[in-house]
Amino acid sequence: MHIRVVLISFVSTSLLAVVCACSSAKNLPQKSETSGLNKSLNYESFKDSRDGQIYKTVKIGAQVWMAENLNFKTGESYCHGDDADNCSNFGRLYTWNAAMESCPEGWRLPTDEDWTLLLTTVGGQASGGKFLKSASGWLSLGNGTDDYGFSAIPAGVRFDNGNYKSDSAYAFFWSSKEDNAENAYGLFLQYYSERADLNSGLKKSGFSVRCVKGDIRREARDERRESNLLIDARDGQTYKTVTIGAQTWMAQNLNFKTDSSSCYNDADSNCVKYGRLYTWTDAMDSAAVFSTNGKGCGYSNDDRGMCTPKFPVRGVCPLGWHLPSLEEWKTLFVAVGGKKWYRDGFLRAGKFLKAKNEWEPSNKVVDVEEVKKGDYVHRDKLDKPISVVGSDDYGFSVLPGGYKEGAWGYKTEGRYGGFWTTNQSNSSFVKDVDFSYDSFIAYWNVSRMEYSRSVRCVKD
Repeated sequence: MHIRVVLISFVSTSLLAVVCACSSAKNLPQKSETSGLNKSLNYESFKDSRDGQIYKTVKIGAQVWMAENLNFKTGESYCHGDDADNCSNFGRLYTWNAAMESCPEGWRLPTDEDWTLLLTTVGGQASGGKFLKSASGWLSLGNGTDDYGFSAIPAGVRFDNGNYKSDSAYAFFWSSKEDNAENAYGLFLQYYSERADLNSGLKKSGFSVRCVKGDIRREARDERRESNLLIDARDGQTYKTVTIGAQTWMAQNLNFKTDSSSCYNDADSNCVKYGRLYTWTDAMDSAAVFSTNGKGCGYSNDDRGMCTPKFPVRGVCPLGWHLPSLEEWKTLFVAVGGKKWYRDGFLRAGKFLKAKNEWEPSNKVVDVEEVKKGDYVHRDKLDKPISVVGSDDYGFSVLPGGYKEGAWGYKTEGRYGGFWTTNQSNSSFVKDVDFSYDSFIAYWNVSRMEYSRSVRCVKD
C-alpha cells in the first residue's frame, strides 16, 4: 500500500500531518469489524427525533459523547464510496459547513476545547489514540483498547474532488473551530500511531462527526455571569455590556443626548426604552467634540464628498469605546454562528442577536437557506423550519427602535432595528446594519446620512 502525506498545519510546536491511504473504498472493513462497542461498559442510548435513529452514548469524565458516528442526512454529507451501506455502518462524512449544522437538539459539534478536555481525561494526546480507537477494524494491528467506550472507527475521508480514501487507516472528526477561510480543526487518529492530534483539514472535505451533549448557545445563556457595567462619565448613565468572541459590545443602545439626536416619536420614554436616534454626522462626532478621528464626516471633505476618518472612530461613544465598522459587525455575526448569505448579510445571526420581546409578533418560519457558491445561488432545505423570532442567545438584545427618515418623521417601531457603521458609501449614503421582525438574517444596507438610527458601541 502506498501512503501519501499531505501537510496540514503546525499546532503548538508539533508538526501535524494528515495521511491518506491511496486505496479504494472497497477496502473499508465491515461493520462487525469496526463498530463493536466495548462490551464491558454500559452505554446509554439517544434517539434522534429528526429521523428516529438511535445512538449509543457514553460519559467520559464530565462529558457525554455519542459513541457512534452521526448518520443524519443533510446537504453536503456523503456515504463513503457513495454506498448507502457505508452510511449505515460508519456514519456519514460531512463537509465542515454541513457538520456545523448536523447535531441534534441538545447536542453540538465539539469545540476545540471539548476535544482537548476529552484528550486530557483519557491521558493526553500522546496516548489518546490508543484509548479512543475501537478494539477492532484498524489496519495492521492498529486497533485501540477502547478503554472509555468512545469506539472511534476508521471511517475514512472524502476529498473535496469527490474521491474517497480509507483502507481502515484513518479517522478524522470535525470540531467547530476554524483555522482560516479554507480550513477547520478536528481530531485525527491514525492506524500506525497511538497519538490523537488536533489537526486542520479542508472545510470542503468530508469527515466524520461525533456530537457532544449540550447546546453551546443555551449554556452561554444559562451560565452567563452578570454582565459588566459601563458607566458613561459624561452623564452618569449605566449600560450593560457583553463579551462575544474577542469583542466586547454595549448590550444596550446608546442614550447620550446631543443637540441633533432624538427619541422615537419625540417621547422621552422611548429614549429610555430604545436609546436615542442619531444622524450619521452626529454618530461620527463630525464636530470633533470628543475626538478628532471622525472630524468633518458628514460634510464634503473632498471632491466626492467623502471623509477620511482615523480608526477607531470614537464618535459619540463613551471614552474607551468606538463606533463599529462594518467589518466589526461582520466579526460579531460570525462569532454567533451566522452563515454568510449570498446577498448582504448573515443567516441566523439576526435570530441569535434579537431580543425575545418588544418585536412585533411574526409566525414566519424559514425552511430554505440561500447561499451563493461561485456564480450560482445554492438553496439548502433546512432539516427543520426555523422561526424568525429572536432568541437573544448571547445577551446582545437588539430592540426594534425604528428610525427617523429625516423630515418624513419616525417609522417602523416594533418591526425594525438599525445601527450606524463608520463605512461611508458616497457623498450621501452610509452603510448601516439592520434587523427585521420577519427575518432571521442580520444584513447591511445603505442609508442617507441625514436619517437617524441607533448606535451600539464596541470596546477599543
